[in-house]
This record gives sequence, structure tokens and C-alpha cells, in this order.
Amino acid sequence: MLSIKIKRKILSPNLRVSELKDFIGKYVEITVNEITPKEIKSTAKTAAGILSKYGDIEKRKLEKDAWQMMITEKHGNH
Repeated sequence: MLSIKIKRKILSPNLRVSELKDFIGKYVEITVNEITPKEIKSTAKTAAGILSKYGDIEKRKLEKDAWQMMITEKHGNH
């Protein structure tokens, strides 16, 4: 049995759920449960900050001038 879980804020009584395409032509049971915003944030997958543990604080100082340094190195100082 195929099952999916979708978490989103309902903004209208009309929903468009692209994840249901695999269920077209099949009988399904749809259940709606209210959840708290805390539950959404704890399970949401975002990329923001995911690599921060690998960051080097000392190299952040170099980031300010990184673009200018790269352009000067590549094209010279015209």
C-alpha cells in the first residue's frame, strides 16, 4: 500500500496536490489532522545552515574580498 504525508498550511478550501498523481484512478482515504507550527519546523527539510558546522571562522574574513581577488587573479589589474 502506497502512503504519503504532506504538511502545508491551508490557505483555501481548494487544494492542488501534485503528490496525488500516483493515486489517480484509485480509491483513497484522505485524513486531515491539524498540527502545530512547532511540529512543522522540526520535520521540515531545509538547506539553510546545514553546512555551517564545516565553516571556518578564520576564512570568513577573506570572503569579503574574495570576488575582487578572484577577478584580479583571473584578468589582472586593468
